[in-house]
Amino acid sequence: MRLDELTPSHVRRAVDIYVRHAFPAGMGGKPRITSADLTGAATIEAVFDGMDRLRATDVEGCKRYSLQIGNHLYPFMKFVVEEYLVNGEYFFTADTHDNLDIRPSHPDYHAWQDVKLHNRALKLEIESAWRSAGLPTLDDLRSLCEDLSELEREEYKGVRILLVEDDLAVAFAIRTWICAKGFAVEIADTGEKALERLARDPLPELLILDYELPGLDGEAVLEQIRADQRLAALPILMATAAKVDLARLTRVNGVLHKPYPRGLLMATIRQLLPVAPHQPPQ
Repeated sequence: MRLDELTPSHVRRAVDIYVRHAFPAGMGGKPRITSADLTGAATIEAVFDGMDRLRATDVEGCKRYSLQIGNHLYPFMKFVVEEYLVNGEYFFTADTHDNLDIRPSHPDYHAWQDVKLHNRALKLEIESAWRSAGLPTLDDLRSLCEDLSELEREEYKGVRILLVEDDLAVAFAIRTWICAKGFAVEIADTGEKALERLARDPLPELLILDYELPGLDGEAVLEQIRADQRLAALPILMATAAKVDLARLTRVNGVLHKPYPRGLLMATIRQLLPVAPHQPPQ
């Protein structure tokens, strides 16, 4: 939704839907914020002023605002309003915010995996309810990217990219637009599926790897890739919405803070893959 069309009532309605699904009757818990806390905001800018802003993306050009509302099992889940790929277009997302570094050796690992599964299912439930209510979600981004791909199409480059992204609405939008730029793109929505694909030839020329993934996360995938001599030289572009210590990601070739504009994504891809265009095989 364009910024000039987005209103405080859209946000309050989205928060009401979020709270209704995240705190069902009889399940306990209390939201940290409700739509009643936003009633004093007369403009969307005033709403944004009361939300947390991800400053890491300021230089890169996409804005991201969030409210930590939680859910009845987990207090850190967030309601997010953000631009993504397309400047000036805003979308609602539910951020599970459950990227704690709890490894399989930890005694609470399996309980933590159950919480993450619950959060992921709840995220999909909330976003589906938003779509049904006519509110802007990242599913709208795919349609926008389909339109943009017709305007920004380039020649075939004969380069394979593996995109690892668990949010399929985002993955399909990115694939649509990158394919229009002449690249061949495959999608894996888990770290496990990414490693399965990388076990087969032909290898992609670039891996775009999400840091936050269900099950095997991006850092664990990175560790396995760099331990495999066959994959050791594979260029990896890490994408993350989390606050990550970049010192832990020294084995990647680039990092993008989500959400990012499409121009920055393509500039980074071209920096990592300076290839000359050529015709597709017959």
